[in-house]
Amino acid sequence: MSANKILKLDGELVYLKKLDVEYAEEYWNIVNNCSTEAIVFTGTQQIFNKSDTEKYLEDISQDRSRIDFLILSKESNKILGEVVINDIYRNNRSANLRIVINKKEDFNKGYGSEAIILALIYGFGMINLHRVELEAFSFNTRAIHVYEKIGFKKEGIRRDGWFFNNKYYDMVTMGILEEEFREKNYCSLNLIEEFEG
Repeated sequence: MSANKILKLDGELVYLKKLDVEYAEEYWNIVNNCSTEAIVFTGTQQIFNKSDTEKYLEDISQDRSRIDFLILSKESNKILGEVVINDIYRNNRSANLRIVINKKEDFNKGYGSEAIILALIYGFGMINLHRVELEAFSFNTRAIHVYEKIGFKKEGIRRDGWFFNNKYYDMVTMGILEEEFREKNYCSLNLIEEFEG
């Protein structure tokens, strides 16, 4: 089953759709309208123009080491953010995960938690990962709490791992293994696969 054929992963609050060039306009709009908090929590340092964004979407659509999902509200179909499984190392069955919820008003509503769980169901179930890791700024205690609640374990600190806004910040490295995820019994969430054609 090709990862490129998966279009939708369905949860209770959100659903994930594979980010592709067909969403260039919508993606450009959300990149341009992120809350300051979303920019700070992701450590975004680059400024993108529209052609950069289109080229980026073209590049990731060809990259087999990652899968990018848009996070959409089930209630409004509004794009809330994105969740990405990247740095997929198939021989090692490992990958990295990153997430952003674009607007502060959408924080603390369970959208990010469910999007991560859906992405992990996909990662452990569909692409046969054994380990998924992520990093968070040490000051982002809200995110670290969410990751721990999902089942990620703190594994270490990268001291002064990120230089942002003229200051160094520690990065907390966290990881989750497939058996730890399965113990949480998240796989009872409805997972819908839709195929092109």
